[in-house]
Amino acid sequence: MAAGAVKGRGSRLKSLVLAFASTTVALLIGIWVTAYLTVWPPAMSTAGDGIVIYDPEIGLASRPSAHTRHIYPAIADRATFEFDIYTDNRGARVDGPGQLSAARYDIVTVGDSFTWAYALANQDSYAAKLGRELGASVANFALASYGTTQSLQVLERNLDLRPRLVVYGIIAHHFERNVWPCAPSYYEFCLDVSHVSWGDAGQPYIALPFSNGVRRLQVHQDGGYGTPLRWLTHGADVIFGRLYYAWSRNREPDDAKKAEAVQFLLQRMNRMAVASGSQLLVVFLPTNYYGPPAALPGIIDKVGEGIRYLDLTPAFERNRREGGPNPYIVGDGHPGVAGHALIAAEIAKYVQREGLLGSDGANGAPKRSR
Repeated sequence: MAAGAVKGRGSRLKSLVLAFASTTVALLIGIWVTAYLTVWPPAMSTAGDGIVIYDPEIGLASRPSAHTRHIYPAIADRATFEFDIYTDNRGARVDGPGQLSAARYDIVTVGDSFTWAYALANQDSYAAKLGRELGASVANFALASYGTTQSLQVLERNLDLRPRLVVYGIIAHHFERNVWPCAPSYYEFCLDVSHVSWGDAGQPYIALPFSNGVRRLQVHQDGGYGTPLRWLTHGADVIFGRLYYAWSRNREPDDAKKAEAVQFLLQRMNRMAVASGSQLLVVFLPTNYYGPPAALPGIIDKVGEGIRYLDLTPAFERNRREGGPNPYIVGDGHPGVAGHALIAAEIAKYVQREGLLGSDGANGAPKRSR
């Protein structure tokens, strides 16, 4: 073989090797930048069992029989704080370790972090305070990041507890969460959850979570990608999660669809509660004193017989006018200890006035308070 041909073949091989190497380096740098360098860590840490587990129907569910401590460092407008989350064998939030679910409860509460009692001990949650004020047993199945969709699904799984009253704490943001495939979380990649979608005939239905966002979040939070293979596979998963998150936000339904989703979910929740012998009370919890979406009262009117509705915006406004204690955590829209006390007191007054814990579970024609 001619020396020139050998030299030419060697040059081509060298070029291929260099091209492959440069492409590999660029790919690795791209993964590092996109999946790690620009995914900012949350200003908090956890210790213990972890709050959530992956659920193929809901996306994330409360970890049963667990203890987790959340620790938040001081920032500009907030001092350092930490709080403990304990759950019973069903995943309901409780006061301490080792607690088991009762066979039956008077009240079941569902909702998001407002009802779950973000940043507070369970004893300070409005669910626990409501139980003490009414002398009733309460199981709190709320979880941070939930919307109406997940609240409905969790309630369905726990109606065998035969509550006389179901309290659903709704906030304005649930209108968005109900149609988002990705729940709000500490990271800008998808925490996949169930959500309302629409079929070809235009009928709403509950779509399953697309992938395991809980694993994605936990691996990233725990730094569980110490081997090259885990680094690569988790990095690719995070990139997918970021792309899916951006894609889903760009396809967000309009306000009319969001309202339709809320009505669809509340109708199912109300039918479910009535069929089990319970009564559904939807309580609007204002964020930073903002009232409910304009569509919510009309949606309640269309849901059907049996549902009750209590808007707590006037109570929060009255507390502010009268110089009452700040109901919100400083620098945060979540209710604090005073806010949960206010919520519990207002719900307790409504329940007692309307006789919602009557022994026969029936309280006459439905009434609505706004």
